[in-house]
Amino acid sequence: MGKENTGLMAQPKVNTVNTLRNLANAIEAGEIRDYSLQQGSDGSITVKADSKDGKSRLIQTSQTMDGYSSVSTEHVEKMPPKKRRKVVLKMAKEGKTQTEIAEKTIVSQKTISNDIAKLKEQGKL
Repeated sequence: MGKENTGLMAQPKVNTVNTLRNLANAIEAGEIRDYSLQQGSDGSITVKADSKDGKSRLIQTSQTMDGYSSVSTEHVEKMPPKKRRKVVLKMAKEGKTQTEIAEKTIVSQKTISNDIAKLKEQGKL
């Protein structure tokens, strides 16, 4: 018996195309301040887009392999320092790099470095 194609296998590509189309529309409408597209060595595609006011970020990653596909979406809001340091503490304990933490908190790597130094001073790291 042959494999029936229900159209579900094409869904991840359709999701990626829709994501790119939505990104283009948001850029055209002036809703996006900054964005990036990155293709990983594993074939994943990551789209990052910052809001016009720089207070929020959308990170969407799509990955498709034979027999498996996934789409993950993260919505990130800029946080005040005290709240951000709690997130930095959690992510640092998970083994995330300063660059990864900076991406998820919408601040510079230097700010994360300062947060980590402060957390170490306080004996939390």
